[in-house]
Amino acid sequence: MIHFPKKANPEIEAWLSHQKELKAGSYDSDEILVQLAKDFKNKCYICEDTVKSIRIEHFRPKVLGKDQEFDWFNLFNACDHCNAIKSDDYRNLIDCTQDYPDRKIKFEVNPMNPLGEQVVITQIDTQVHEDTINLLNAVYRGTNKRKQLEAQNIVTDLLEELNDFDDLITDYLESPEQHEIDDIRDEVNNESKFTAFKRWFVLNNPEYKEKFQPLFEDEALEEHQ
Repeated sequence: MIHFPKKANPEIEAWLSHQKELKAGSYDSDEILVQLAKDFKNKCYICEDTVKSIRIEHFRPKVLGKDQEFDWFNLFNACDHCNAIKSDDYRNLIDCTQDYPDRKIKFEVNPMNPLGEQVVITQIDTQVHEDTINLLNAVYRGTNKRKQLEAQNIVTDLLEELNDFDDLITDYLESPEQHEIDDIRDEVNNESKFTAFKRWFVLNNPEYKEKFQPLFEDEALEEHQ
């Protein structure tokens, strides 16, 4: 989970406002799907994998009323896996369009852990509600057999991404070239898959942190310097 600055869109907001007044209004349109993909870099805002099966996710559950159902700033980009797990069950989450989850939570991987426990989510800010931690654990572990299989696919993709990222850093340290530092910058910012995990991979290594934390494009993690 990483920060995504969500932008106003007057045309979409006007359309949603109109739909809100209809008896059977819709929050689903091609324009909304396209804009959400742009705002969230084609990623699921929860697991940070590339979205393969798109769901328009209500950050605050739409069962709370029409204000939430048709609020443009309440519509997020999510995958089917995360959308189904979140459902209406987790309501006190970090809003990644307003906040910076990777400053308040450690996103780590231990490949030696048993299957289903390789992703390690650790709260580092006492103000973070347990709903965010519990949702992330449910997403990366699965809540039933089907979801466990889906979670394993996500974690396999995550491990491959981190291995490639490690190789990229190793190549750069052995023989620094500008195109490699540009690639590393891309990997630690929100257009890449699993950005939060890559940032913590950097932060957990003193040498990497010194060299590559300045490439993080949002504000520095002052409390970890």
